[in-house]
Amino acid sequence: MCVTGATGFLGGHLVRRLLKFGARVTVLARSPEKLPPDIASRLTIVPGDLSSLAALEQAVCDCDFIFHCAANVATWDQRANYDAANIEGVCNLIAAINRAPHDRLRRLVHVSTVDVYGFPVRPADESMPLPVNDFGYGESKRLGEKTMRAECDRLGIPYTVIRPGNITGPGSPFISRIGKELVSGLMLKINSGQVHAGLIDVDNLLDVLLWSGVSANALNAVFNARDPYAVSWNEFLRDFKAQLAGKGIVLNLGYWPAIMAARLIAGGHSMLRLSGEPLLHPLIVQIFGKTCGHSIERIQNAGAPLGTVDYATSLARSVAWFKAQQSEMS
Repeated sequence: MCVTGATGFLGGHLVRRLLKFGARVTVLARSPEKLPPDIASRLTIVPGDLSSLAALEQAVCDCDFIFHCAANVATWDQRANYDAANIEGVCNLIAAINRAPHDRLRRLVHVSTVDVYGFPVRPADESMPLPVNDFGYGESKRLGEKTMRAECDRLGIPYTVIRPGNITGPGSPFISRIGKELVSGLMLKINSGQVHAGLIDVDNLLDVLLWSGVSANALNAVFNARDPYAVSWNEFLRDFKAQLAGKGIVLNLGYWPAIMAARLIAGGHSMLRLSGEPLLHPLIVQIFGKTCGHSIERIQNAGAPLGTVDYATSLARSVAWFKAQQSEMS
């Protein structure tokens, strides 16, 4: 098996799950030294990244399953950086699969995102045409996914696309970022946080990824993936803050005042060529102001395992991990 993005959040969790099952795992790692020592010795490590066709060929050669988790998932970056990882990287991966021996390949599992829908007002399903996206991350993932599917169909490469929502659980950058604001910062809530947060626990997502690699119902198919419970942003922020005993301020804004403020702040940040991410920008407002609770009817009907880790357990695990990280840093 091959995993890209093994030094990242999702890829790292997936590698551990595969090793637990006794799988032989090859990873493509741009920075092999970042692999935890307790698992590095059990892996076949190919140094390189998605820009290296030679490294990709070596990593995918004769694999039965390929899990493509690597991506630029930053909420604020240059469009060229998104495109390099999320479009050109996908093209290189498909080219490498086609050039390397791949007679044993049973499935390429491509991790996409619900951001490809471009934040519609109403929940989307997989039959919805994907509009041009206003944000670099979502647009690069849309084009990367589109290219991957077209090339796989042309070359006869079996694939599954999974579009997850907001991933929670130990190690989640999403949990880390929100947790820091709830502890002692300023957290934004849009329109009282009424919309669906679209959460999925990382272990529940791993269940979906592994299922998608072997299920006949998932062959050459695309699925939204989130946990099968309805939790609003208001509920999530309330519960998370309570378990953290956080002292941060949760600021509620209407959608339009928030989006106008975000445009002004982001515009000024770009005009002044400031480093780092601005305090507020339009993507953040979209994430918290538009539904992330997209339809999971298709994946439910296909028989995928969903929601093994329930909301309360997922939140408790997230909080425990976050507190441990804060203790290590203090």
